[in-house]
Amino acid sequence: MKGIISSFLCLVLFSLAKADVPSPSHTYNVTLPEPNAPYVAGQMLPISYTLPDDANLPNLLSLSVLFTTQDPSLNFTDIIITSNADISQGFSFRRTHNTEVYYEHQLSYAIPNKTLAGNYIVLFVDSISKSNTSVPITVRPYAAPVTTLSTNPNKPHPSSSGGSIFAYHGNGVQAAHETVNWTLASGLLGLLLVAYNTV
Repeated sequence: MKGIISSFLCLVLFSLAKADVPSPSHTYNVTLPEPNAPYVAGQMLPISYTLPDDANLPNLLSLSVLFTTQDPSLNFTDIIITSNADISQGFSFRRTHNTEVYYEHQLSYAIPNKTLAGNYIVLFVDSISKSNTSVPITVRPYAAPVTTLSTNPNKPHPSSSGGSIFAYHGNGVQAAHETVNWTLASGLLGLLLVAYNTV
């Protein structure tokens, strides 16, 4: 019984952990976009990667990021998001996890409105190690902003700010989602530990 509880606990914790995509050269990890996540044409694609604490990193890594696809039916030309991604190890990029020090860099790419719906790849290319890290994503079609005109001339009209079919919530929604995940994980952990100790 204890073995089943332990296995279940590991499964729950691993499913709540964020999936990083390591590079073949182990000189960076891709933290965003998440593999196979959906994004919408006309919106921002978040890109984030972490670097190890290594003073020799500029000799080991020269990174560029591309937006591409392997689907010929999309008739898509590769787009260079950045040909020289930031690999600096300045204080403002410094992060720690337990005793491990790493550096996190973020950038955004505006997916063009005309991008056809389909499967795409965010491709990280290291020109020093000659290795690539690909993160598959799905792009959904552009949704034009909908504006409704009021029949009352004194009533203000809604502003059109984005072309999204989703409401903008900022980072608070992601933080709330992560808090819920960790609250669920800690609650499940507590229940499993109680069950483990009573067996």
